Amino acid sequence: MLQRRRNKLSQGSLWTASFFLLGCAAPSAESARAASDTIAPLQAAASITADEMRAHIAVLSSDELRGRETPSPGLERAAAYLAAEFERLGLEPLGDGGTFLQRYPFPLISLPAESVKLELSVGSLRRVLAYGGDYAVEPGATGEADVALVFAAGGVPPGAGGALAGTAVLVDLPGRVGATWEAARNAARAAAAAAGARAILFVLDPAIGADWLAGFARWMARPARQFGGLPEIPSFYLRDGAARELVRAAGAELEALRALGGENQTRPLPLAGARAHFLVRPQVLDDAQPPNVVALLPGSDPALRDSYVIFSAHMDHLGVGPADATGDSIYNGADDDASGTAALLEIAEAFAMLSPRPARSLIFLAVSGEEKGLLGSAHFTARPPIPLGQVVANFNIDMIGRNAPDSVVAVGAEYTTLGGLAREVAAQHPDLGLTVADDPWPEERFFFRSDHFHFAEHGVPALFVFAGVHQDYHQPSDEVDRVDADKAARIARLLFYAGNEVATGAATPHWTERGSAELAPLWAR
Repeated sequence: MLQRRRNKLSQGSLWTASFFLLGCAAPSAESARAASDTIAPLQAAASITADEMRAHIAVLSSDELRGRETPSPGLERAAAYLAAEFERLGLEPLGDGGTFLQRYPFPLISLPAESVKLELSVGSLRRVLAYGGDYAVEPGATGEADVALVFAAGGVPPGAGGALAGTAVLVDLPGRVGATWEAARNAARAAAAAAGARAILFVLDPAIGADWLAGFARWMARPARQFGGLPEIPSFYLRDGAARELVRAAGAELEALRALGGENQTRPLPLAGARAHFLVRPQVLDDAQPPNVVALLPGSDPALRDSYVIFSAHMDHLGVGPADATGDSIYNGADDDASGTAALLEIAEAFAMLSPRPARSLIFLAVSGEEKGLLGSAHFTARPPIPLGQVVANFNIDMIGRNAPDSVVAVGAEYTTLGGLAREVAAQHPDLGLTVADDPWPEERFFFRSDHFHFAEHGVPALFVFAGVHQDYHQPSDEVDRVDADKAARIARLLFYAGNEVATGAATPHWTERGSAELAPLWAR
């Protein structure tokens, strides 16, 4: 039985009290607008209170949600709570099928050794390769096939069309494993699938030895989640020596084929009589589809309503894990990132109260999978419900409820004009009691570690608002009673004011010279 550090409200009483406070005591945005023809930003900002922030955080970080792991029933409860709040505010759903939820595939997959086979043949010569010795494999949707083998020295050629239909394509994958290597792998696999290939066989750099292949095979045998589901085709990773033996049996030499094809090849090169017979049957242990929650507040200006300001925060955390010294094993994530998610709700409520509404449209995005590698934001930016080119700014909010009560960090302030805007707002509103600081931890590379990164990757000016880590970071002790709800509310008001400057069209963010220079490689991908 799980033991808790302190006596807490029972699950039922917590949810009842919080819903009463948020749903009954606080007037809805609709009723507030009905009471007055005009509600100015100062009035709307006043609706962002420490009490409401604390109540939202208490719900999202309650034991009942069991740490909101991606995926989990607790995460689903959090998503349902957020969707209900957005609906209460009169926002429009921007998820799948007219709902507030946008889901992405994240199945649990295992690939035991007995589910894998690769046999290469040239004429009467046949060789069954050793899994984990000669090759390893990442599964795809294809199960079993016996197909001709072709070679593409410079990768799958542009405009290949259906030239690879009914084949397995052999492709060089030079270099060591890393981000560049993975990007090249993903691009080649996608191109091969689009050209009709049934599988892709990567020839590994000779520096990648048998130990890596064996380790990869062991890793694939363990149940693991696959973001985005299975690729269209399987990827085989072939030891350089095994590839050379195959090509030599087909009457050629690998280096000669590389020279003949080169980077300017326009067609794949056939390998005389060479065929690949493969079997890949992964076990799908569950077919989870975690949610993002997406809400829209349409803009009021016909000329600007098709441009968007996005506020984002991640609603997930670490779930249930190793117990601490007190026996507490629920990682509640009150600061990380129930605090940012609560701010998202409060900012949405303030904007929904405004009358007249801002000129630009606003999107409020609660993503999941941040703790698994920024998955929800990756999915949103890959399959956005609106054109990303029409998004003028992203304010991302993560961990705003701890540390010094009078400061907040604007990570990435040097890259866009949003940092200067946040500082101007803080100066114009001394009642907030906040200093907006530049990133004091550049060595931590926080700009590349939260959900705004995927917006920046697509050229959207983005600012990451963050109050820093602390001793309870990623610990069961990150609980609501340790959060400074007043600080979190003041940061939310700061973001409301800054976002309103952009949403009214008074400010149009852009990249600074430094941001353009340092982040241009992202946009060139």
